[in-house]
Amino acid sequence: MPPADPLDQALDEAATALYALRPDEFTAARNARAQTVAADDRELAARIRELRRPSPAAWLVNQLVRHRPVEVEAVLDLGAEARETQGRFDATELAELGRQRRRLVSALAHEAGALAEELGSPVRTPVLDEVAQTLQAAMSDAAAADAVRTGRLVRALEAVGVEVDLSDAVAGGPVPSTAPELHARASEAPHRPSAAESKQAEAARKHAERTVATAEERAAEASAALEALDARLADADRERRDLTSRRDELDAELRRVETEIAESDRATRTLTRERDRAARDAEAAEVDADEAREALETLE
Repeated sequence: MPPADPLDQALDEAATALYALRPDEFTAARNARAQTVAADDRELAARIRELRRPSPAAWLVNQLVRHRPVEVEAVLDLGAEARETQGRFDATELAELGRQRRRLVSALAHEAGALAEELGSPVRTPVLDEVAQTLQAAMSDAAAADAVRTGRLVRALEAVGVEVDLSDAVAGGPVPSTAPELHARASEAPHRPSAAESKQAEAARKHAERTVATAEERAAEASAALEALDARLADADRERRDLTSRRDELDAELRRVETEIAESDRATRTLTRERDRAARDAEAAEVDADEAREALETLE
C-alpha cells in the first residue's frame, strides 16, 4: 500500500530511484535530485538530502529485490510459512523447513555475489555474509520481510532471537506492512495442519526447491566463468612475468651498450685531441722545413 501522505509518496519515489543506483553513484545523484526539487518543495528537498548512502550489504539486498524478485519472494514466503506453522508441524517437518531455509538463503547469497559482479560492483565474502544475515532476519520477522521488500534498505538486518531491530534501517517513506495479518495468523491456537495447509506447505517447499536449483545452477555457471577467468588471468600473469623478464634483460643490455658508447665517446675525444696536437706539430714542422729550404737556397 503506497503512503497516503503526498510528501511521503514523493519521498518514497525519490528513494526508490536512488537506492537502485550503485553506492558510488548515490551521493551525487541524491544531491542533484534534492537540488532539482528544492525550488518547488524545500521540505521534500531537505528530506531527500537526509537519505543515507546504503551499506554494501544493504545495497546488494536492494538489488536482489529488483533483479531477483522471484528468488527473494521464495525466501520470504518460506519464512512466512515457517512462522505461521510454528507449533503445527512436528520436529521432523520443522527441521526440514529449517534446512530449506538455510539452503535457499545460502544459494541466494551466492547469487547476490554474481549479481554484484553483473552490476559492476563486486563485493567480498563478509558482505555476502551480511546479505545472508539480512535474509535470515527477513525470514524470521514479518516486519523485517516488509522492510526488505521496499528495496530501500540502508543497513543490513540482524535477528536477535525472534526480534529484528528496524530502527533507521529503511530510507524514504513509511514501510508498507503486511505484519498485522501475518502476526494475527501466527497467533492462532496451535493445531495439526489441515490437508489444504499441508498441500500449501508442500507447494511452497517445491517452489523453494526449484528456486534453490535455479540459484545453484547460476552459482555453478558463475563459478565456471570465474575459473575460466582465473585461468586467463594466470596466463596473463605468466605472459606479463615473461615480458617483464625480457624487458629487464633488454634494460641490462641497453645499459651495457650505453656504457660502451660512453667509453667509445671518451676514446674518440682523446684521439681527437691527439690528432689536433699532431696536426699542429705537422704544421709547425712544415713551417720549419720551408724556412730551412729558404736558408739553403741563400747559401747556394
